[in-house]
Amino acid sequence: MKINVNEKDSGTYLIAPEGNLDYITSAELDEVVVEVAGKAEKMIIDVSNINYIASAGLRVLLNADDLMSEKGGMALTNVNDYVMDILKMTDFVSVLTIE
Repeated sequence: MKINVNEKDSGTYLIAPEGNLDYITSAELDEVVVEVAGKAEKMIIDVSNINYIASAGLRVLLNADDLMSEKGGMALTNVNDYVMDILKMTDFVSVLTIE
């Protein structure tokens, strides 16, 4: 899995994973999320290039949201139709911020 991390504004970090977010690759993304959460005021995760998301990937998104809850928050952006369908089926749309 390729994961790009960029600081957009002071304290706002954009994480852009590409590929499948499954049991194996979710651990990679979780490591990045934890590292970025330590220095970010706000986290944005661009999921436009996610082709598949498993329950382990959804847990990473919940973890990111939890880690950033005391700060400026976490939001998903550029949610493609596939990811949106998964978020709706699991009712994560009511839990996560989607921009």
